[in-house]
Amino acid sequence: MILRSLVYGALLCWCTPAFAIIDGLKADVDAYRSYVSIRATSPFPSHNGKEINACGGTLIAPQWVLTAAHCWPSYEAALKGDKPVFVGVNLGPNGLFEQKRRIVDYVLAPTKPTHERLDAALLKLEEDATRYGAQIASIFEGNLAIGTATITVGLGQGHEGDSLLYYESRVTDSDLCDSPRVDYDARLDFCVGVPGSTQRAGYGDSGGPLYILGGPNDDEYQVAGIVKGGVKANATGIEETENIRYTDVNKLQDWISTTTGCTFGTSSNASVLAGELICARSILNAPLSGTYWKINMIYGHDIGVVNNKREPQIIFGGGDETTLMATVGCNRILADFTQNGATLSIGPARATKMACIGDVARAENDLLDLLKRVSSFQIIGDNLVLIASDGNVLAELSAVYL
Repeated sequence: MILRSLVYGALLCWCTPAFAIIDGLKADVDAYRSYVSIRATSPFPSHNGKEINACGGTLIAPQWVLTAAHCWPSYEAALKGDKPVFVGVNLGPNGLFEQKRRIVDYVLAPTKPTHERLDAALLKLEEDATRYGAQIASIFEGNLAIGTATITVGLGQGHEGDSLLYYESRVTDSDLCDSPRVDYDARLDFCVGVPGSTQRAGYGDSGGPLYILGGPNDDEYQVAGIVKGGVKANATGIEETENIRYTDVNKLQDWISTTTGCTFGTSSNASVLAGELICARSILNAPLSGTYWKINMIYGHDIGVVNNKREPQIIFGGGDETTLMATVGCNRILADFTQNGATLSIGPARATKMACIGDVARAENDLLDLLKRVSSFQIIGDNLVLIASDGNVLAELSAVYL
């Protein structure tokens, strides 16, 4: 598990009572495939337990989502053993997501010198979301000058099937968002709004992206901000302009690199875009012979060392040997394996006859079952993912040696 900041302080939610982007227009989902949705069961009795969008986010690397720290309650349960928390990726025109991938960790941004926390967080997904049609957004590194055109997208607190909405606005003077009623720091945040406009973000849009057209031809939607919340242009009335505060993503680059282990492209590197996060590339056909892997997860359940027994592991024989050895701490399991590129098939397993009990027995049964089901694999950095024929992830492992 990645080390996280331990204290967030009081939960902050700055949005005014609204349940979607106000006066937004229906978005072309193909243009915003880096947008993701943090999914949750609705707390409202009238929704009868339906799933809603709790917060938005942006895919900035194959397994990493950038969102707001104040969305913490929507993903904190992912690490408490409660119901798994999922991120919806690759939204279709019908309002349904191609896939929902489980959140396996999160990291809150560090505190500022004033002891307030930067309103940003990174969510780690169980696997590469681009396998399901999601796209990665690079980070806008240009000047956020007053008048710069912006686009904000979001689902609000919409149900499955609701349309992604957007609205266009412009960067405005920081003084219009600097209020004692809200958290705003002009060194790390920026303000967006147009006088007289009723368009703005609402509940559920927090954590989602603000895009600016950038890239070599100014035709790429690059993420520049994270939705924080609104501040009214004046203190009276309910229809007046509400400016929206955003965390400046460009100011987070060092923290993002340190947390993810990825690096940002620069304008001097012609092979990648400036602001593009470059991570360990997926390897689809690396030889497994002679490799040793620690088992971290099977069927969504964490696997650990039990009663000081052997580390959960799979070892693929090297050279001419085509036998693997596996254990979760009880019996020693042997099976023949055949690899052809990224395809992996494993023959009938043979095991010692020790009696296993409790969680170890369950884990061993799951291990025996997945060895029958595995049909392919993917190596991402130092991690091995075993995959079933239907594309579902069976197990996640990390390299002991390659």
